[in-house]
Amino acid sequence: MLKQRLLDLTQPLRQKGSFAQNFFVTFSGSAAVTALGFLLTPIMTRIYPPAAYGQMAVLNAAVSNLTLLTTLTYQSAVPLPKTKEDALSLMQLSGVLSVGSFVLISLVLLLFGPWITAWLDVQALGGWFYLLPVLLLFYNLSLLLSSWYTRTKEFRTRTGADVVATVLGRAFTIGSGLVTHGHPGGLVLGDVFGKFTTFVALLRSGVHREWGELRRTFSWARVRKAAHDFREFPLYTLPGTYVNTLSAQLPIFFLTSGFGATVVGLYSFSVTLLEIPVGLTGSAIAPVFYQKASELYHTDLPRLRELTLNIYNKLLYVGIVPLGLITVFGDWIFKIAFGARWEMAGVFTGYLGYYYIFKLTSQATGNLYTVLGKQRYLLLTNLLLLVTRAAGLAMGVYLHNVDLALLLFGVGSLACIFLIDMHILHLLGLPVVRIALRTILLLGATLLLLKGLRIGIESVFLKA
Repeated sequence: MLKQRLLDLTQPLRQKGSFAQNFFVTFSGSAAVTALGFLLTPIMTRIYPPAAYGQMAVLNAAVSNLTLLTTLTYQSAVPLPKTKEDALSLMQLSGVLSVGSFVLISLVLLLFGPWITAWLDVQALGGWFYLLPVLLLFYNLSLLLSSWYTRTKEFRTRTGADVVATVLGRAFTIGSGLVTHGHPGGLVLGDVFGKFTTFVALLRSGVHREWGELRRTFSWARVRKAAHDFREFPLYTLPGTYVNTLSAQLPIFFLTSGFGATVVGLYSFSVTLLEIPVGLTGSAIAPVFYQKASELYHTDLPRLRELTLNIYNKLLYVGIVPLGLITVFGDWIFKIAFGARWEMAGVFTGYLGYYYIFKLTSQATGNLYTVLGKQRYLLLTNLLLLVTRAAGLAMGVYLHNVDLALLLFGVGSLACIFLIDMHILHLLGLPVVRIALRTILLLGATLLLLKGLRIGIESVFLKA
């Protein structure tokens, strides 16, 4: 009886290619990556100072911006074509853009490198900054290969590559830090090695078998046709995604000019830790859900509504307690886990923790603008997010108050991302008012309970 019950419960997991099995595979790999990240991060924070993380944050921001501008987001369209021929054309187009941008940016750095490093205030990186084109190339190609595996539902392949890259990349970063005595160049080396490992693992996991067909069918006419057929991505998806990326990186640029590399490093580290649970669920859910949503939109819209709301609610339940704890107890957690010099990073997480709850739920909604063919809304909503964040940060920098800057950034981000989530659910025809009220009540009650717990602990154990 019990055996049959277990078989019934696990039947979806044993069904090859099912949503449940694909999710379980990606979630298991993401959980392993997350666990490794948590285990190794305390070691890294005792090797690298906050200023090193600040320099690396600026370099990563440059890579993120250039990735969007150089690929024109065509690689994200690979799962959508009905025919393999069209998907291969998109692969060819994205590959040409990736290699061409590597050559172009390498030339730009050779000609204007010193001026660019001074403008970005990353002189402490020295010659390591010139690895930017290499980082960009491996990252662009890895995104392209990941999109191919999303199309072919080979989620196990993608997950395995992430685990291998995390282990080797973190180990290399720690080793480089010990050799360089915490120089930010060690972080750069570790990032290059991690991105290279990801690319090689993805390439050797099956997509290399398509190389013959990619080469045989390549023609500039096919590349131009792919660029034209999927022009909505550079016209709508690119601006919206770029504005979203830029708005997420605003603190790095504002804090660099207003408060220096150490504050940027503390902020960057706090965000890195907050991104771990979001990345865990995002890398597990987003590609699987994107593929399934694309399929259900054309075949079973009621089922898509049901699936979206179900995932939204579950992500809310999963994130509300751990991210609530980070919001209320962040300074204590960071001081104990990573050392006293990182305590302020824990304070910053308190300003951002509740926003990350809604960033977590957006894993169920983020790709739906694309699936629904509403890319123009992606641009408009991200512009709202950009303006709101910039206004809050500008006020904090003007008053030279970093706490105020990040508090306004966090509250503004929370409000905007919540409204965006509700708008997407509205487009699907879901009861938004009821969902919104329930969400607000649940979050408010949790925050009050955790805040009361902190006040109680302080009054009993931390009395002067």
